[in-house]
Order: sequence, then C-alpha cells, then structure tokens
Amino acid sequence: MMDVDFVLGARSRIRIIRELYRASELNTTDLARRLGINYSLLEEHLEILKEAGIVEEHRIGRIRLVSLRREPEILQLAKILTELAAK
Repeated sequence: MMDVDFVLGARSRIRIIRELYRASELNTTDLARRLGINYSLLEEHLEILKEAGIVEEHRIGRIRLVSLRREPEILQLAKILTELAAK
C-alpha cells in the first residue's frame, strides 16, 4: 500500500480524483484537457493513483477510460475532497 501523504500530496492527483468523482468516467485525453495539464504528466499521476488502488482503467479499442474504483472508502474520500474544494 502506498503512503497516503505521497498519493494525496500532489495537487494534480487531488484534482484528478475530484474530476473523476464529478464525471464518473473519462477518457484520458478529455481528462487532461479538463485539468489543463499535459498528457504525459497526467499519465504519471494516473499511474500513482492506479498503484494506490484509487483509479482503475479499461480500454475500448484505442480509447483509455479511467474512473474511480467503486469502493465506499474511495468514493467517500472523493466526495470530501470535492466538498472541501467548493468551500
């Protein structure tokens, strides 16, 4: 298991979690566009989130779709991060 401080220590990873909570599932190109970050940086952050068990990915042809894992703890974390950002 990865260190929580490391996983949540990058603003971009928190933004990815919040965006996936709002959108449910996105292709990686659209996610990078929404966040205003380059694709290779997004890939690095997604890899860390996948290793931590927060994000999952599947493919439809060449399209890579990412979403939060549907675990109650992960969804609760995403909800809290989203609510905190709105304050």
